Amino acid sequence: MLLLATSARADAPMEPDDLPAPRAEVARGEPKVALPAVPGFEPPVVEPGVHRPRELRLRGGPLRGTQIRVKGYVTSIYDCAAELALSNPDLSRVALLDAVDRDPRRCDQPRFALGEVKRAPVEASVAVVDVPRPPSKPERDSLSRAELAAWPAVPTLAVDDHVIVTGTWALQSPRGEYDSNGLLVYKAVERAAPDAASAMPVVTASAPEPAADIAVVTQAPLRRLVANPVFNASVDHLNACNRHNLAGRHDDAIAECEAAAAAWPGNHLAWYEAASAYIARRRWREARDAAGRAVAMRPDVAMYQLYYGMALYEAELQRVRDEQAAREHRDPGEVVIDPAALHVIAARDALFRATRLGPELWRAHYYLGRVYRDLDDARHAAEQFGQAIATHPSYLPPYVALIELYRRWDYVDPALAVATLGTAHVSATDARALWYEAGMVLQAKRATDQRAADRAIEAFDKAIAGDHQDMLARFLRGQVYLRQGRLADAQRELEQVVRSTDPEVAEVRPVAAGLLRQIARKLRLKAGAGGGDCKRYEGCTRDTEGVIDGR
Repeated sequence: MLLLATSARADAPMEPDDLPAPRAEVARGEPKVALPAVPGFEPPVVEPGVHRPRELRLRGGPLRGTQIRVKGYVTSIYDCAAELALSNPDLSRVALLDAVDRDPRRCDQPRFALGEVKRAPVEASVAVVDVPRPPSKPERDSLSRAELAAWPAVPTLAVDDHVIVTGTWALQSPRGEYDSNGLLVYKAVERAAPDAASAMPVVTASAPEPAADIAVVTQAPLRRLVANPVFNASVDHLNACNRHNLAGRHDDAIAECEAAAAAWPGNHLAWYEAASAYIARRRWREARDAAGRAVAMRPDVAMYQLYYGMALYEAELQRVRDEQAAREHRDPGEVVIDPAALHVIAARDALFRATRLGPELWRAHYYLGRVYRDLDDARHAAEQFGQAIATHPSYLPPYVALIELYRRWDYVDPALAVATLGTAHVSATDARALWYEAGMVLQAKRATDQRAADRAIEAFDKAIAGDHQDMLARFLRGQVYLRQGRLADAQRELEQVVRSTDPEVAEVRPVAAGLLRQIARKLRLKAGAGGGDCKRYEGCTRDTEGVIDGR
């Protein structure tokens, strides 16, 4: 009632606002860092009726589970004999090819990769999996003519062929292949005509930063005159709120800040401190409302804009996550949010104002980067993550966000540079996360860097050091060992993943089990044994072990 009565008096006397602004959250005494230049983030080429590898890697999420046609150049083809040569160096290629023909269980299911251009690196290609293999010699001898005629058509391909592949876009194939970036489950292939001249890049992929569109208030407005007894009573509650917040008693802080605001609704510091307590409790909707009250009274205060933008963004994430979980009948923590469902323009505007009013507010840059990423504005997201790193070099999250953004866009060298830079500035505990990211990047470089696999293992070694329960790093290190032919090392790593109950590896645990079956088959065949106990790993039987079609 006091607020309504006061606001109704248009001729109420005004006075300067002498409440001090809160201390800015800035990092002090940190070194200068030199980040790699931000790449161009050229949008993918789109063409009616077909998709391209780069388009799928960047914007393939909505297409998962659907059958699509993908045009590209064959950049690599699985060579079983070359893989077997790693663990059988004394055998000639002719002998290895003959062994494969006699027993296809020695090999994985055929696969190949599609790139946007000829000789595109593996990190810029899309895996095509579950490709039919030709019948082996025992199968040719034992199957009837009708059975052989009904055998799935086996594509004849060579590196650099320009093709259109029809298949299902997914994260995991029916036969156990897995790729977190997506893969194409093969159905058919045809030769592609030369690229149409009408194929054009998407021109609306990245909006300009809205500097010209967002007004930034830099001067403190006058406030309505407040009586000294009212002012003092409100400030007393505010001081109590501050003490409770500093002591971590956030519920008590909220009660005192509410009392301060009830005594004097114009106490914007009380609303800000209440928002701080709500943020500490992750009560984002209440934090949004409280910070919004502070911003309405003092739009010139950078910290108010920061807290308002943070709370707007997190409350929106919470809304979309809860609604999606209800639709899918899942726990909110299991939901992967579709950024297209988010309404984040208000959060963007508040965070933009915070960075203009307080250029050293590293958290504002980090959150603004997240907002731009959700708006599919990769270039400005990268710039803001870089600003967060530059203003607070020991803060881990913007390094991880920037590395993952670069990896998604196939900017491998900048991603590796950021990861390496971060390991020198964050804490030893946080550095493990960056070594994990570096290992991911180095895996992608293996086609163009002879030492990349060894360097990836070194990076995963550092990621796991001191945290032997890092099962995702073990999963990836096991895959590198397997590619190098170090079967016993790969088996040791992947067995730990299969036994782990860590929910972080729930999605890859079946993949690890499939890789273990491959390893068991290769070890057994290398030793000259034909049978063996296959019940050790989930989903394996004597009749199907090692036979790709029966996985």
